[in-house]
Amino acid sequence: MRTVLKLIAAAMAIAGSATALPAQGPQPPIVKVERLRQISPRVHIIPDNSVPAVPNVGFVVGERAALVIDTGLGPPNGTAVHEVARKLAGAKPLYLVTTHVHPEHDLGAQAFPATTTLIRSARQVKDIAEFGLRLANVFAGRSAVHAELLKGAEFRKADITFEDSHDLDLGGVRVTLMAMGPNHTLGDTAVWIEADRVLFSGDVAMRAQPVFSSPHSSHRHWLASLDRLEALKPAIVVPSHGPTADGTIFIGGYRSYLVEVRDRTAAAKKAGRSAEQAVQAVTAAFGDRAPDKGRLAGAIRAAYAEAP
Repeated sequence: MRTVLKLIAAAMAIAGSATALPAQGPQPPIVKVERLRQISPRVHIIPDNSVPAVPNVGFVVGERAALVIDTGLGPPNGTAVHEVARKLAGAKPLYLVTTHVHPEHDLGAQAFPATTTLIRSARQVKDIAEFGLRLANVFAGRSAVHAELLKGAEFRKADITFEDSHDLDLGGVRVTLMAMGPNHTLGDTAVWIEADRVLFSGDVAMRAQPVFSSPHSSHRHWLASLDRLEALKPAIVVPSHGPTADGTIFIGGYRSYLVEVRDRTAAAKKAGRSAEQAVQAVTAAFGDRAPDKGRLAGAIRAAYAEAP
């Protein structure tokens, strides 16, 4: 075990080599900072390469300040992300926002110095108050690696909170933070960089099937959120996880999926089927178009609860 943890520590270092990690077996949830790349004049990302429990981390650099989007799982990842932000921003002030409060997105925030300004939507604050570290404890139970990364992790208190949206002037570039939930979570937050037409969509729109992880999740609200994002006409969409995409491909894909789930489920309920019978019928109708049956079942149950 000590050998495994030494490999993790090496991967965390900015100068560490990704090839130090064993090729076989699941990859540890480490933000690979050496993969930093620029996607527009003012925006850089560290892609997750579709590794579970690793987010796409974003950086927006202006003339006077810089914004970091998501932190990675636990303080060690947060430290590595902060070091990248300092290299990109120099001595400029740093702001930090997270797309939602799940552990791999938010629980590295405490590794940032007190001079970093953390911004949260009011709904994120409510999410933390309602669920606390419950999901972090689940993550920590997945492996010794997860437990080590989350050791001592706590949610950091916001320096600034907002209700619907918050504009941030970084100098030569304006960023809009948008409270989007309840979709994947109550506190979903999207980040829009209008000058570069880059949208960080969080889990509200991405390649993987949507996850109804919150008791507050709503098909009706999620579809309205997709309308709000599509109206921005983004050129590049950076989701919480998985590859980036041009334009609104993820937004349109999520809309088609959610509408079909909603309509098929409503028809099943109207025909007198129970919630579990609806899950079976709608899952069969989707076939291999929805490979993650667990996520599909969650979406069907949410739709059943909303249907008249």
